[in-house]
Amino acid sequence: MTSIFPVAYFGNIAYFRELIQAEHGILEVKEHFVKQTLRTRCEIATANGSLQLNIPVVRKNGSKTVLEAIEIAYDADWRKSHWKAIESAYASAPFFDYYGSEVEELIYAKEKNLVKFNLNSTRRILNWLDISIELKTSEEYLHSNELRDFRGSDFSNSTAIASYHQVFNSAEEFNPHLSILDVIFCEGPMARNWVVPF
Repeated sequence: MTSIFPVAYFGNIAYFRELIQAEHGILEVKEHFVKQTLRTRCEIATANGSLQLNIPVVRKNGSKTVLEAIEIAYDADWRKSHWKAIESAYASAPFFDYYGSEVEELIYAKEKNLVKFNLNSTRRILNWLDISIELKTSEEYLHSNELRDFRGSDFSNSTAIASYHQVFNSAEEFNPHLSILDVIFCEGPMARNWVVPF
C-alpha cells in the first residue's frame, strides 16, 4: 500500500522510522501549505527545556499556496538563530564535532524553495544513517482513500521510542519527539538503531 508523508524540517525519529518502513512512500508536495507543522518546524532540547525552531516562509498565494511553491523568507536571519540554538544545545554531545559542520552547512544552504531545502536535509540524514531509499515526491495531490496518510500526523503517537542518553534529560525525562538531530548528535552512527527496525 502507498504511504503519503509530509516533507519535514529535521523530522523526529518516528517520522524517519515510518518513512523508511513504507513499502511505497511518497512525499506530498502538491498540498496547500499547512502552517505550524513539521514542514517548517522541529524541536530540540536545550538547558531550558524543549525549543521549537521555525523556518519563516513566503506564501505568494496566501493559504492557497501549493507547498512546492513555498519560498523560505530571509528578511530575518533565522539561519543564524537556528544554528546558534543547535550549537548551544548540542556542543557537548558526543558526536557534535562529527556532524555539526554538516548541519551548519545544511542550515546555511542558499536554497529559496522550502521543499528542496527539506529534501536536501532528509537525504543527508538518510546518508548519515546509511539508509538507501528513494525519496519520491507527488506529481498530483493524492486523496486519502487507499493510502496510509501521514500528512496530518505530528508523529508523536507512533510506536514507542527506546530511550537513549540525551544531553539535557535524565532517563526519566526522555523526550522521544525531538528532531532526529538529537539522536544523531547523541548516538552518532548508532542512531540508525532507533530508526531501522530490528
